[in-house]
Amino acid sequence: MHFSYHEPIEFLVTMKFVAQFEHMKAFAREIHFTLDDEMIRMAETANASMSNYVKAEIAALFGDNMFKERLDYVMVMLFVEERDKLNSSEDFLAFYRDKPASELVFHLAAAKYNDENMEWTKGRDWGAISKDAELLYELASGCELPDQAEHAALLEHIRFSEEYKQRTLFIMEQFHRYAYMPMRGRLKELGEAGAVKYRALFDEQPESAIRDITKMDVDLVDKETAVHVSYFSQVRVGIHRDDREGHSHLVVIGINNDAFAWRNEDQETIERFLKVIADRRRLELIELLRHKNYYGNELAQEMGLTPAAISYHTNMLFDLNLIQLIRVDNRIYYELDKEKIAYYWEQTRRKLLP
Repeated sequence: MHFSYHEPIEFLVTMKFVAQFEHMKAFAREIHFTLDDEMIRMAETANASMSNYVKAEIAALFGDNMFKERLDYVMVMLFVEERDKLNSSEDFLAFYRDKPASELVFHLAAAKYNDENMEWTKGRDWGAISKDAELLYELASGCELPDQAEHAALLEHIRFSEEYKQRTLFIMEQFHRYAYMPMRGRLKELGEAGAVKYRALFDEQPESAIRDITKMDVDLVDKETAVHVSYFSQVRVGIHRDDREGHSHLVVIGINNDAFAWRNEDQETIERFLKVIADRRRLELIELLRHKNYYGNELAQEMGLTPAAISYHTNMLFDLNLIQLIRVDNRIYYELDKEKIAYYWEQTRRKLLP
């Protein structure tokens, strides 16, 4: 695992979390995690640096939910495509500027239908759809999203794809110039310091660090893996396995994942555990994983939830180390740590009945 700072990734992460800052604060409260004061100041300064028009555009194109993918999904898909050639935020913006508008709205449609766990391509080749605006519009028209207003907006973006491209490019450029550039040097400094910290942690105890900090089974690190340490992610984990020859896997971890993963099981942690199991959907998820391992879309279908909702609930379990990711036959599965569940039950019993 190679720990380093990748500026294009931090630009994407920073824009996403500043756009969805209120939701990020709510999520932090729910998992009882305190965001860095400096990060809060950065996000507030970034928001204050942009006009109300730009902030309204960002809100419209990103949405207000960290677990519902919109423009952030489009940006990530493009970055993953050519990440080895993109070394700066300017590189990414230039790459986005050169992309055909039809390809951008294709990724947007894929994100929205993925959120709803809907089959919409009718077996057509994704590559062909991404290059054919008329075919994309026809397929999207024939597969209505549950939210009629959202579906109408998607069709509008597809129909006027060049306008969508110019709108999204405009807010990226505005965010880059007025919000990102003033904190660029500091984010690099913090990210590089985080990379040094994690490199030492993983060298000292690699297997436990992989399990507890990245929430992965050790076997998933089966070839060169690039690890970006993100300041704005704070306590999140993102994993992109790249099976192309000559390309490394990519993992993004928050700068405070280690403190969150290894903090003591105190009263607050027990309260978090009780809150996790108090939700019937998370109890159902635990019950399913108790019997066998599931991959993401399989869980979504079994529980009748969207992949985004599954992501939300599994993150709650990840944060207590109740589940981890494992690979079986080139597919990534969620695995329940039954011993950890038993441990929390015992800690709960001791707190309630000393």
